[in-house]
Amino acid sequence: MTIASKMFITDFDGTLADDSSRVSLEAIRQLKRIGDKGIIRVIATGRNLFSLRTAINDEFPIDYLIFSSGIGIYDWKKKELLQEYSIDKSFTKEIYTHLVNSDYDFMVQLPVPDNHFFHYHSKTEPSGDFLSRILHYESRGITAVKECPENASQFVVICKEIEHYNSLKSRFLNLKVLRATSPIDKRTIWVEILPAGVSKASGIEYLQLLHSIIHENIITVGNDYYDLDMLQYVNSENAYVVSNAPDELKTEFKIIESNQNDGVAKLIEKLY
Repeated sequence: MTIASKMFITDFDGTLADDSSRVSLEAIRQLKRIGDKGIIRVIATGRNLFSLRTAINDEFPIDYLIFSSGIGIYDWKKKELLQEYSIDKSFTKEIYTHLVNSDYDFMVQLPVPDNHFFHYHSKTEPSGDFLSRILHYESRGITAVKECPENASQFVVICKEIEHYNSLKSRFLNLKVLRATSPIDKRTIWVEILPAGVSKASGIEYLQLLHSIIHENIITVGNDYYDLDMLQYVNSENAYVVSNAPDELKTEFKIIESNQNDGVAKLIEKLY
């Protein structure tokens, strides 16, 4: 087992990457530099593995990837899946039935490693953001699955009102329900329903135990509500959000420069 003294974790979209999903050369340089110092580098993202690979290449300077908000943990150097989680049959059926009966626009993602494939259901007039997500994957050769899978890795529900998130969270207390802001239109609410106990924070805990890293030596950076678990997992002085984060998060965590101004690269340079 490798023993590392420190670990640096960053979200991808809206945090490490700019608004065009590009990572600056300076950010890459800083990640390489801290890797040379033996610091464990982690991206913790809502993206699935397929989606992230459309944005970065296999040589990108990280050690681990926590993907799909914690559903999978991947050793980036060894190209090896370390952990994956899914929702069991009974819960998958229960969630699906409730969402159909409640007339939600939603996707049901297949289990890892195929969780970039999904089945979808929509109301008579689906939202633009919902249709954009389908078109985004179709443009990359991913077509929808006709039937709902028996076991799902997660559900992605496209909502217009915060009340929908609150309703689903109270309805499925035995599962993990997260709120996110759409990476497509930057305003629509996405509600992610995950297996119980799964989050970016649970992925960090797995890697922390794997490398025997003390809690004080873990840094996290995020930009949205679905980063809350990982931001709250670490000591408060080690949790940062970029300045483009919602105001609600900026009142709780330390603020760095925006994703458009290389906030993460500047933070790495300052910390290490």
